[in-house]
Amino acid sequence: MKKGLFACVVLAVAAWLCWPWLTTASQINRIRFLMGAVSLGVFLITILAIRSYKLREKYAVLWLMTAAMITLVALFPHLVDVTREWFGMQYVTSVVAVIFIFLVLVSFHFSIALSALNDKAAAIASRCAMLEARIQELEQKISVVRSNHPNERIKP
Repeated sequence: MKKGLFACVVLAVAAWLCWPWLTTASQINRIRFLMGAVSLGVFLITILAIRSYKLREKYAVLWLMTAAMITLVALFPHLVDVTREWFGMQYVTSVVAVIFIFLVLVSFHFSIALSALNDKAAAIASRCAMLEARIQELEQKISVVRSNHPNERIKP
């Protein structure tokens, strides 16, 4: 909780310090600034989630790559210009397209992970059912032995 509060205070101070520049900056520079802030936020949230064991490293890699790509686009706008010229798009449209592509990759990655978890859950359920059947079989054998030898105590 303290880390989250500290992060909010730092972001508020940074926004307050950048406000005069943002009001006079061009629209493209404001978009680049916002992209840099978002990528920094994604990076920090991912690192904090890894440190608090809420996110495994193998899932965090794609989030970190997404943050790195957004940072590259924010720091080097000529990369977006090249892409924009290739596809004949406007700047904002090309930025949205890049972000959309990476979010689709993240969604696809998590779909694969979810499918693997479903397969593991089915295997575990099958194994559990076999073990329950084995337990019932053993309980039936014990009850048969007890019924044949009522005076004899069978150890569990």
